[in-house]
Amino acid sequence: MKYYNENEILDNVSQPILLINRNYNIIDANQAFCKHSQRPLNKIIGQSCYNISHGYGKQCSQHSDMLCPTKIAFETLERSSGIHSRNIGGERILEAVVVTPIASKDYVIQEITDISKIFGLVEGILRICSICKNVCDDKGNWNRIESYVHDHTGADISHGICPKCYEKVCHDFLI
Repeated sequence: MKYYNENEILDNVSQPILLINRNYNIIDANQAFCKHSQRPLNKIIGQSCYNISHGYGKQCSQHSDMLCPTKIAFETLERSSGIHSRNIGGERILEAVVVTPIASKDYVIQEITDISKIFGLVEGILRICSICKNVCDDKGNWNRIESYVHDHTGADISHGICPKCYEKVCHDFLI
């Protein structure tokens, strides 16, 4: 015996959520996503996630070197996450995106969190020094990026060297 409607459950979740099929088309969205994207449901359903999210005419991964958590989740059948930049109502915002495959493997659920406010961004822009990488806060003070991220998220940063930089910088020292 069923006492609820699936849409009733989704619409009572405050987190914006999308249901996306393997063609990257949005099959369903909750009211929180409609409010977040400033679009009615009938303007979202049937549209591609990359068009709704970024205004692209092709998949995110084909548009640039951007990693697409939805594509990764479909390929690996594992939860994937990433950071997206989106333009909503003329304002650039940052979103944390978590994509979870559904057991049928034909759909994924995409959960979206607006993280612009967490970082104190002004109009979606985080000012960072192109030389020392210090970050300017909303009071005009320049802070080390490690301190800034910790103060705004509680996260600590660990340092390492990516393979590309390792090859470029360290290769000469090892020969």
